[in-house]
Amino acid sequence: MTKWEREYNDILSYIPKNIKIDSINRPESRFLKGKINSIGSLKMYNNFRDGLKFSIEDKLWLENRIRQIATALFLDGKKILITAVGGYSGCPEKMIDTIKLNNIEITNLKFCHGCTDSYRDKNFINIFNSKMYSLMEIEPPNGKTYRFYGKFISYSKNNNGIELILTDDRTFKFWKRKGHGSDFTEGLWKNRNDTLILNSNKLTLNDSLTFALSNKKWIEFNDLKFRLKKQKLTELNKGKRKLKKIVD
Repeated sequence: MTKWEREYNDILSYIPKNIKIDSINRPESRFLKGKINSIGSLKMYNNFRDGLKFSIEDKLWLENRIRQIATALFLDGKKILITAVGGYSGCPEKMIDTIKLNNIEITNLKFCHGCTDSYRDKNFINIFNSKMYSLMEIEPPNGKTYRFYGKFISYSKNNNGIELILTDDRTFKFWKRKGHGSDFTEGLWKNRNDTLILNSNKLTLNDSLTFALSNKKWIEFNDLKFRLKKQKLTELNKGKRKLKKIVD
């Protein structure tokens, strides 16, 4: 067994320290009477919930249990998001990775499926990820998030203008060009459908001194908004600046 396979199985079977037995709401089905206290056990029962003919109440109990597991894992310091992989393209050799979102290190756990059974994990993944995003206070992606990834620029005379880089870990870098120099900031971004929202980081004292000595300015803003349309960003605040996406 490889190192990543051990890591993967350890997470599937991990029982959070903070998970408790639900003594108030008890399931009716005898299949749910056992210890369902890990991602692996929850995934198995959730996959067969229709085949086992769970009642509506038991299905709701199972969904609530998924949220409880996500919360308990988070309280144990385990930040996990789940991705469905497979289908015609097959599954990757490595089924566990580390990703970063909003400067938070997250374990990306992958569930493999064939060409006809991707529906089995969809419910589980949606409920688990939704709860984990909420606990981490990260805006979950929507169908248009990936369109924002990349580099956008707007140049005018004398090399003045704006340069913006949006990464898939939801961090950004922002330059305001002034001839041969530039003011700068970086921070976190999110999108609400076609609207991009930027929030810059607060500058530390040491960084403030560094910027002052370099004769550059750290730019600060909250909720700076742009509208994305046909690979162009148009500022919705006072400036009305327009930036065009650079496609590699």
